[in-house]
Amino acid sequence: MPKRCKNSEEVANDTGEDRISALHDAILQVVLSFLPSDETVQTCVLSRRWRHLWKSTPALRIVHSDLRYWNVKELNVFVNYLLLLRDRVPLDECEISYRGRCSDEEYADKVRFSGMWIHYALSLCRAQVLKVNVGIPLMRGNSALVSQFLRRLELNGVILWEHAIDFSGCPKLEDLNLHYCAINGHKISAQSVRRLSITQCAINLDSDSRIRISAPCLVFLQLDGVRGGVPFLESMPSLVTAYIRLCGGGNGCVLLQGLSGATSLELITTARDVFVFRKDLKRCPTFSMLRTLLLNEWCVAADFGALVYFLQHTPVLEKLILQLRLDEVCYPCIIALPCWR
Repeated sequence: MPKRCKNSEEVANDTGEDRISALHDAILQVVLSFLPSDETVQTCVLSRRWRHLWKSTPALRIVHSDLRYWNVKELNVFVNYLLLLRDRVPLDECEISYRGRCSDEEYADKVRFSGMWIHYALSLCRAQVLKVNVGIPLMRGNSALVSQFLRRLELNGVILWEHAIDFSGCPKLEDLNLHYCAINGHKISAQSVRRLSITQCAINLDSDSRIRISAPCLVFLQLDGVRGGVPFLESMPSLVTAYIRLCGGGNGCVLLQGLSGATSLELITTARDVFVFRKDLKRCPTFSMLRTLLLNEWCVAADFGALVYFLQHTPVLEKLILQLRLDEVCYPCIIALPCWR
């Protein structure tokens, strides 16, 4: 009777080989970088070799939630010691996330320490990716975000004032994602950004002023569920794809002129009875590069006026998609347009 071949686990048990420890330190540090920083530090008790690996991980993840075993104050004390003991090596990514409720005293600590940690990550450790999920102002005082190395910025639930939406101090920033943020100011300046996503944000709710978006290098734009004043888009000559979903109240918007160079465009409103782009249509921009267009019910209101307008001002349009909702069911209709149109 032939002998049964042993599987890899049995071979490892027989030989006593530690395959994880056989990996180079740099690989282990990359693996550790996916863990919250407090769990990364705990690996120092595994063996002598692991004692100092956590000090040079290429990511810093400060995560607090009601499910974790410490409160905000304890987390702040831990992180401050962590930054003192950690090696000053460059960071690929820094994540700061506070989830759950906190007292007024804890909120004050969040404001104070989060700003220090952001400064540490950007100025001292040259972080390329920064993710902040904290219900606080991003920057204190009148200071703006400054980094020569930051490439991607994700903000969730952050309060942004005038100085904090000026990203001209980040010349390599290419990806900017704002989600559930409170944005207050006159202009978002993002000269180097190529991909911009603003979703479920409140813009200038306490004033009637509209915010301008200046992003001349933009390739992708997403505006989804924005509350308050609809942004005014400055020239975006490099724009390729844009997704715009408004939730009513957009009669005064001026969006189409800034989107006129896109090749793929989705214009959606959740308010059936609102002709959201009425003033824009009167300006009559021509979409000379547009090849794919998606519209929903708003385009067939008022005797199909908007639909007719787009057919007249899209000379190279190849695909038209109409999302018509009947009895709470969405029926997409795809129309391939003839090249001789």
